[in-house]
Amino acid sequence: MTDKTLDEIKAERRWNYAVYPSGTIQEQLDELAERRSTCPLSFSEEGGFWLATTYDDISSVLRRNNRGFVSFPNIPDGKVAFGQKAQIPIELDGPVHGQYRKILDPLFSPERVRAMEDQVREVSSGLIDTFVGTGKCDVVPQFAFPLPGTIFLSVMGWPVEDAETMNEWVETFLHGVPGGTEEETLAARMKASEESRAYIQAIVEDRRANPRDDITTSIVNAEIDGKPIPDSDLSDLFVLLLMAGLDTVQSVIGQSMAYLATHQDKWDAMFATPEALEPAIEELVRWTSPAMPTRNVARATATVGDLELPEGERVFCPLAAANRDPKYFPEPDDVRFDREAKPHLSFSLGAHRCVGIHLARLELRVAFEELRKRIPSFRLQDGCTPHDVIGLTWAIQDVRIEFEPQPAN
Repeated sequence: MTDKTLDEIKAERRWNYAVYPSGTIQEQLDELAERRSTCPLSFSEEGGFWLATTYDDISSVLRRNNRGFVSFPNIPDGKVAFGQKAQIPIELDGPVHGQYRKILDPLFSPERVRAMEDQVREVSSGLIDTFVGTGKCDVVPQFAFPLPGTIFLSVMGWPVEDAETMNEWVETFLHGVPGGTEEETLAARMKASEESRAYIQAIVEDRRANPRDDITTSIVNAEIDGKPIPDSDLSDLFVLLLMAGLDTVQSVIGQSMAYLATHQDKWDAMFATPEALEPAIEELVRWTSPAMPTRNVARATATVGDLELPEGERVFCPLAAANRDPKYFPEPDDVRFDREAKPHLSFSLGAHRCVGIHLARLELRVAFEELRKRIPSFRLQDGCTPHDVIGLTWAIQDVRIEFEPQPAN
């Protein structure tokens, strides 16, 4: 505790961490690690937020949704995403958020997800068929990105042939216009928002007129506070599910394949025994950690680390910082499949733990199994240097691999 004013503490702990930093993911991780060792909770004057860097602080904040912290707005600079109200359900808290989770959680339960495995395997195998005979692949656009999008459409009962359009919208939402101005990115996101809303509205109207036995119909017919969910809220919800369904899986696959292309021994180790794959995937999920949530103090004060922060202060919680904390993950920058099992935070924690966590794990398992079956070894193509994309989440591009051509199924 201290008798200094909040402004004095901010001045002492000032560190201009940008909302959308440039450079590579590893450079950001190195910067976060340096801050963790010197000032674990610092203040970004540029972004107007506190930056948490330790596992303990980030997990504590995430656990206290509805108990000192709220999720709106869920962007570190405090802006409302895409000029809208709170995104449903990720920026909702309290009883209304609880009602949405009671609708969504059973639809993505472990039992329900297990029944989706054949769909997931069919999509994975079909995508591999498109390139396996050529002996080369650009992993992100040809596999990592279309995989979760196509699976999302399949399990939702939406037209699978629209996957490319969906992927383009999500890419714009999450990463804006690469190299463009803030104004260009905002305009692109608004355009994608309008187009996706119109698309979803047509699906909502169809399900009301022609209900089916699918997840979409279940959500369209659900109620909040005893009333049907308004169309505008349904659009928000489906857009959020689309983004969440695509981002983590594609980022984990993309970053993992870039790493494994130069570490064939790790690729082999993942399949050394039937029991090896699950912990290997969890380690890769920990190591990649694309999401970066923000929480906001909602009471008179809330404790974060050694500080009491007043209402309205924002705390930025990059999950990668927690997952690279050496207190819990020794040599955190290394990929180690034999780590002692400890819970990583890649799927968040508390009330806003990822709804699709079971589906994401299924997608990753099946994706790696199918890739291994068809591509037992691979390497980066000559001259290929993967590069990172840092926006609302972290991802990677230009993961071009080559391998011995295989016959399509």
